[in-house]
Amino acid sequence: MNSLIAPSDNLILFAVVTGAAAFGIYSEHKKWFGKLSGILVTMISMSILSVTGLIPAASDPDVDVPVYNLVFDFFIPLAIPLLLFSSDITKIIKESGRLLLAYIIGAAGVILGSLIAFWLIDLGADSNKTAGVIAATLIGGSVNFIATAEILNFSTNPLFTATIAVDNLVSNLFTLFLILVPSLSFLSRFYYKRKNTETTDVKYKPEENSKNIPPNIERIALSVFTAALIVAVSSFIAPYIQNRINTDLNLTVLLITFFSVVAVNIFPRYFKNLADTSFIIGLWLMYVFLAVIGAATNLSQIFNIGPSVLLFYTLILIFHFIFMTILAKLFKLDVYEVVIASAANVMGPSVAAPMAASMGQKRLIMPGILTGILGYIIGTFIGVSLALMIV
Repeated sequence: MNSLIAPSDNLILFAVVTGAAAFGIYSEHKKWFGKLSGILVTMISMSILSVTGLIPAASDPDVDVPVYNLVFDFFIPLAIPLLLFSSDITKIIKESGRLLLAYIIGAAGVILGSLIAFWLIDLGADSNKTAGVIAATLIGGSVNFIATAEILNFSTNPLFTATIAVDNLVSNLFTLFLILVPSLSFLSRFYYKRKNTETTDVKYKPEENSKNIPPNIERIALSVFTAALIVAVSSFIAPYIQNRINTDLNLTVLLITFFSVVAVNIFPRYFKNLADTSFIIGLWLMYVFLAVIGAATNLSQIFNIGPSVLLFYTLILIFHFIFMTILAKLFKLDVYEVVIASAANVMGPSVAAPMAASMGQKRLIMPGILTGILGYIIGTFIGVSLALMIV
């Protein structure tokens, strides 16, 4: 279906995408929708515009949308270092342990949920392959989905397109649910309650030890240039490392994270002066990215393929979340650790990071990125192994 705003209407579409991000941020500031997160408002707004045909869907592989490509290719790589300029390596080491544990529990929930879905729902002869590619994408990401499908010769199966459509819809809806979880009081009893000294406010506040000077042109320029330099160096080196170790994985995000943390801890005074400004810019870039993610929901594709794959995928996610919630108190995981780890499982580091930022959990931004990258490494292996195991 052709959209009212054509994929080639770059300036108009860019205004819509940035407008949705601004609407989400402003609505959260004004409390227009109560406790609804600005991210939630942004994603729902773009989803409605996409489903109603006003803008092109980001999930349609046959439609090239330059504005969406711009956001995917540039905004995410730049946002990661900008959000990490305030990283404190000591805090990261101290806090990442619990999030890594939460991530592992979430991955185990995905594996068990895939087994349950395979036993309960018959998708035909390739049910095991469907379970494998879904487990791969929910533990890793889209790259693992495609890699696992190619290894299993699943990419030519009719269920392949159906599973991609379901992945876009259900994972987006699940992300919206995760954003709401901290405000759902009936779930609070399942999560570990941390002392006030260990928690952070839901809203981002500048570091107490920073100068708290409003952003100016100098800080904006230096922040963007420094982030761009880190991204450029990482993207230059990544292909050589990938060829050296003979992997198809895109290591650019891993190197961006690594070089950002190294730079921050080698030159702490320089990055301390940029931390507040860079965080604001990075958070805005992430909002724009999530606006495009919201545009990836395409309901018409789901209705065309029937409910079986949708039910299969949904059952896995339901079990994944219940499994994490049941074990949360046992392993002393608070609600934010569960939510961010689950986001790292289902949507990867590019969603886990802005979710942590928007919830004021700066301590979980980098662990969220690192656990998401871990998923890129192990997702394909787990997906293929699971598919072969349950033949």
